[in-house]
This record gives sequence, structure tokens and C-alpha cells, in this order.
Amino acid sequence: QTRAKACYFNPKHSAAAFINYTEVLPPLFDGCFFYMLGSFCKPPKDKLIQLVKEGGGQLLNRQPKPESDVMQTLSMAAYHAQPPSDQVLCTQYILYDPQSSYKLQKVRVGKVWSAPSTWLLDCIAAFQLLPVLEH
Repeated sequence: QTRAKACYFNPKHSAAAFINYTEVLPPLFDGCFFYMLGSFCKPPKDKLIQLVKEGGGQLLNRQPKPESDVMQTLSMAAYHAQPPSDQVLCTQYILYDPQSSYKLQKVRVGKVWSAPSTWLLDCIAAFQLLPVLEH
């Protein structure tokens, strides 16, 4: 029930979401793990957490270490990433608020990438894992 509400019937992406739902494909964030770095204003952190969970993503309690051999040898893949992109290999996202005064150093190492919280919202609106723009 929750999965359908969050990921399948938003008018902005109803066609792609409906096809995904009727073909019983994995939810949008299947295979993705998210770490929320710092505080968030718009939307608030609890809303972002809810969106991640309803989209089939999992939350991390600790910030992933990109240089970790264990992290880089995980064999999971993000189902909804575009096949020709290197994002297919990325499964761990460090989300941050781009409006925050905290300045995050860019992370884009193997399976661990940093992305603004606006990226997550854009992915939901498009019902696909969009490229993470350089920031």
C-alpha cells in the first residue's frame, strides 16, 4: 500500500510508475542505500527518510567510507539506474541539503556518491535514477 502511494501514482510520473507497478518490477530505490548528512530544511529530514523508505531504499546509520574495500566489493546494483552509465554501480548515496551552510566535499568513488537532496526529489518526479550532476 505505502509503496503504491509514494512511487506509483504521482501524476508527474504516472505512466512509468504504473508500468513498473503492473509489471511487478522493483521499487524506484531498490538496491540503493542512503545516508542523510547534516540537517535538512526543505523538505525536512523526516520527510526525506519517509520518501526513501516508501521508494524501497534503505537508510544507513553510518556514513559510508568510499575507500573501504568492503564497500567497493559489494555486488548489489541499482535496478532503476540507466544501463550505460557508471551510476549502475553506485548503490550508496550520501544525501545533503544544498542550502545548508555545511560544505560537503564531493564524493564520487565507485559505489559511493554524494548527491543533493533535490536530486532525490527529481528522481521521484521522473521515476528513474537520474544522473548526479557535478556539484
